[in-house]
Amino acid sequence: MAAEPLRALLSVWHKDQVLPLAQALYNQGAELWASAGTARFLSEAGLPVHSLEALTGFTELLGGRVKTLHPQVFAGLLARPGEPLPPDWPTWNIVVVELYPFARTQEGWEELIDVGGVSLLRAAAKNYARVWAIPGPAYYDQAHADLERHQGLPPLEVRYHYAAETFAWCARYDSEIAAGFLEAPPTPATKLRYGENPHQDAYYLGALPPSIGQKALSYNNLLDLEVGWRLVQGWEKPACVILKHTQPCGAAYADSPEDAYRKAWEADPVAAYGGVVVVNFPITEAWAALTKGHFIEVLAAPAFTPEAVAWIQRHKTAVQVRLVPPAPPAWEVRSALGGYLWQKPHLADEPHPDPEVRWAARLLRALYSNAIVLVHEGQLVAAASGQTSRIEAVRLALERFRRKSLPPEKVILASDGFFPFTDSLEAIAEVGIRQVAVPPGGKRQAEIEAFAQKRYLCLTFFTYRHFRH
Repeated sequence: MAAEPLRALLSVWHKDQVLPLAQALYNQGAELWASAGTARFLSEAGLPVHSLEALTGFTELLGGRVKTLHPQVFAGLLARPGEPLPPDWPTWNIVVVELYPFARTQEGWEELIDVGGVSLLRAAAKNYARVWAIPGPAYYDQAHADLERHQGLPPLEVRYHYAAETFAWCARYDSEIAAGFLEAPPTPATKLRYGENPHQDAYYLGALPPSIGQKALSYNNLLDLEVGWRLVQGWEKPACVILKHTQPCGAAYADSPEDAYRKAWEADPVAAYGGVVVVNFPITEAWAALTKGHFIEVLAAPAFTPEAVAWIQRHKTAVQVRLVPPAPPAWEVRSALGGYLWQKPHLADEPHPDPEVRWAARLLRALYSNAIVLVHEGQLVAAASGQTSRIEAVRLALERFRRKSLPPEKVILASDGFFPFTDSLEAIAEVGIRQVAVPPGGKRQAEIEAFAQKRYLCLTFFTYRHFRH
C-alpha cells in the first residue's frame, strides 16, 4: 500500500508564529489546508494553501464562531487508516491548532472560549494512529525537529506522545475556563450569609437542604453537615455526632436514639456547646426534649415529627435541617494554587466484623490528620487531630482519656496512619489500653508488631488508610 500523502490542516491564533513550521511542512511535500484567517495569512506569505471554505462551501458563520465545525472537516480527521470517505473528501494526517487565548479579565471573555479548535485537536489526538496533533506554539520547535528527523510524518510512538500532550493541553485550557467562570459564581448559586469569616462572600451551588429556623444555613454550617452526615449515614444502629469546626467532639451509636444522643453529648459537654448535631434517625418530641438546656446551633435529621418541630420552635433557636440522603458524589473538588484538585471520595467502610473498629475508622475519616480516636462501647471518649507528629496526637488523646474513669482494657485506640516508631505503642501500653487499630505500612512494621506482641497489645490492621487533610 502506498504511503498516505502528507496533508496538513492549520488553524491558529498567532499566525506569524506558525509560519516556519508551515514552511517546513510545505518543504516536506505537505499539502496545506487552513481555516479562513490562517489561509489568508499563509497565502500572503507566499505559501500555496487551500481554504476550508472551498471544501465546505460556506464562509465563517456567526461572526467567526463557526468555521471548522463541519462533517467534511471532521470526517477527514477521524477516518481510520484505509477507511473510505466520499469522493473528493480529503483526509488530513497533520493538524496544527492554537486555541484562542482565554482571559477572564477581558471584556466579552465568553467569546474567547474556543470550541472548534479544541474539537480539531481532540479529533486529531484521538486518531493518533493516523494523525499527528500539534497543540500550538509551545510544540512548534519540537514538531519542526521531528519533521526534519523523520523526513515527514513521525512514527506511531511519537504521535502517541503528542496525543497525550494534546489532551493535557486541552485539559489545562478547560481548567482555565472553569476558573474564569468560578471567579463569579453562576447565576443559580445561592448567596450565603457570609463565608468562613463575616468579611468573606460565599455562595452555594446545589440544592440546599430544607431548613426551619430563624437563620439561614451558613457556609460553616454546610461544611459541618457534610462531615456529620457522612459519619452517621448508613450506620446500622441509631447514631449521633456533634461537630465543632467540622470536627466531631461527641459521637456515639447505641441501641436507641435517646442513648445515642446522651452518649454523644456526654463525651464532651463543654465542646458540644453551640455545636451542630447530626443524627441518622427521625426526631420525635420525646427525643427533642433530651436537648433541653443544651445550646445547639443546627439540628439535622432525616425527618422530624410535627410535634418535634413544635417543641423545638418553642424551646430552642436551633435551625432544623432535614437531610435527605444525597447521591454519593462522583468526585471531591478543592481549590489549590489557583487550580482545582479532584479525587474520588473516601466512602469505603472498614470490612471488619467488630462494629467498634468500623466506628473508629469512620471517626478518623472526619478528623484532620494526624488523628487518634478512643472508642468505648460505641462512644467517642477522646480524640486528637491536626497534630504535626503522631506521638503528639497519641499523647494528647491519652491525656484526655485519663480524665475519664473508664476501664482501659475495654477501650479501642485507632490511628489514621501507621506508627513509625514504638514510642506511641509504649505510651498506649502504659495507660493500660490493649486494643489498637492502625493501617499497615512503614519500614518498621515488623518491629511494631513484635513490640505489640511483647507488650500484650492486640494490634488490628485496617484495610484502608483514613487520612483527611
